[in-house]
Amino acid sequence: MAARAGHRWLSVFLAAYLAVAVATGAVEGWWSWPGREKYVVAVPRPSASPRQVVLAYLRALDAHDRATAYAVSTRAFRSTVALWLSRTASITRIWVGTVQYYPKSPPSARYEVPVGFWYESHWWDQDETFPDGQEGWGFQLRRLHGRFIIDGNGEA
Repeated sequence: MAARAGHRWLSVFLAAYLAVAVATGAVEGWWSWPGREKYVVAVPRPSASPRQVVLAYLRALDAHDRATAYAVSTRAFRSTVALWLSRTASITRIWVGTVQYYPKSPPSARYEVPVGFWYESHWWDQDETFPDGQEGWGFQLRRLHGRFIIDGNGEA
């Protein structure tokens, strides 16, 4: 009889331990889930400079703030934004360079903003053509409805 009581206590202990482990794993999984918004980034004012728009965009990618990332980009650029949001684990150490203006370029490429940042992809979705680490990149902006908006990107 005493052996059964000890065995029952061990079963209860193991069940409680398993429940705590599952709950902890669920919280950890939720916290690090790739599409989960980490924080909210304010959408820049209509009077924001191209540099401010690009900075808000990069912070939105880091935060997985889909609403802000889409708000500062054109409809034609949204598929690229979705790709960045799905692959990006973090973007840190952001540096925004001087805006270049090319008056003879098409409207979608008149403003070029060079940037530098440290990029980290999700471990399961690493791209050999865009490795983790320090990156030099650039964004093309256009003026649309009185505000600057991102319309393209590529290596700076």
